[in-house]
Order: sequence, then C-alpha cells, then structure tokens
Amino acid sequence: MTPVLIRLAACAALVLALTGCVTLFPKAEPSVLYRFEVAAPETVAAKTFDVTRGLTIFNQAASSDGILTVTNGAAAYIDGARWVTPAERLFDEQLGRAFMAGPARLTPRGTAGQAEWMMRLEVQRFEAVYRGDPESAPTVVVEIKATLTRNRRDGETLDRVFRAEVPAEANRVSAIVTAYNGALTSTLTDLANWVGAAGVKPD
Repeated sequence: MTPVLIRLAACAALVLALTGCVTLFPKAEPSVLYRFEVAAPETVAAKTFDVTRGLTIFNQAASSDGILTVTNGAAAYIDGARWVTPAERLFDEQLGRAFMAGPARLTPRGTAGQAEWMMRLEVQRFEAVYRGDPESAPTVVVEIKATLTRNRRDGETLDRVFRAEVPAEANRVSAIVTAYNGALTSTLTDLANWVGAAGVKPD
C-alpha cells in the first residue's frame, strides 16, 4: 500500500472512531420553558387618551431567557429552566395586557406626535432574591421606574418607581414563576392606574 493510501485509510479510521464516540456522550436534558403573565383585567374602561410607548430599558442581567436569581449579591440563573422567550420581550407583551383595563391606549413608537403622553420605562430589578438560607424559598422583586411626559402644552413630566416583592411559596421553579406573575401583575397594574389617573385629571 502506498504512503498516500495509508494516510487516507488512517484518516477514514479516525473519522469512524470519532463518529462512534459521539453517540457515547449523554444527551443534554432540554430546559423546561416558562412564561410570566399579568392577571387579566376584570373590567375594561373606555379609552380616552393615547400614550406612546417609548424606550423600555431592561436590567441587562434579567433581559435574557434565563430566570435570574440573586444570593448575597451574587447573580445566577436557574439551571434547567428558561423563559419561553427573552424576559424583555415577554415584559413588552404583558405591558400591553396591563393597559387593557384603563383609559389609556398604548400606541407604538413613532406616533409620539399624535399621542398626548410619552411613557418611558426602566425595569431596574426583575429577579428572585434568596435571603439567608439558599435552600429556603426566594422572594421575587420587580422594580420599574416610569417617566411620563406630556407631548403638548407645557411638556409636563411625571416620574415614579413601582416596586413589588412577592415571596415564593416553595423553592421550586413553578412556585418562583408564580411569584414572578404576582409581582409583575402588582407593578404593572399600579403603573397603568397611575398613567390613567394622570391622563384624565383636569388641566
């Protein structure tokens, strides 16, 4: 056998060996996907004014599809569990859901000249916090800073921080996600009520 054929045969044997090895590696378990959802409003008010959705700045560590936890200042993601899509995107979906009940109609970016108000949000905290024993159930903390600017007349600007802390009933992912739902519902409901009150108050 010529040296060239010997090298080709050796390469082929190596490829076959590697192919066989690949099947020996254990298959990774797929992550369980979760979503958070704001509670649906019981009644829906007539829409009386428009609010443009401005820029939403989301806490960078929490913006991905990882479920963020914080223990003694150290951040980590829950292993084997993810949001069904990045938290930042899910938040935008639920923001619209929260405004279904109030008098404010949210309009997309680019329509600021047509709406009476512009709303900008900064999601400062969106995390499950372990306090003390890391085996105990965490508390979900959601904190949102809102800035509301009137597009017409005097350009009035209002701002407020909305915060909710909801303890998970157990140190299980399903219970933690339920706490996320509760904290997000509380903050976004308060936000929608605040914006609604600002828009319908007498000038």
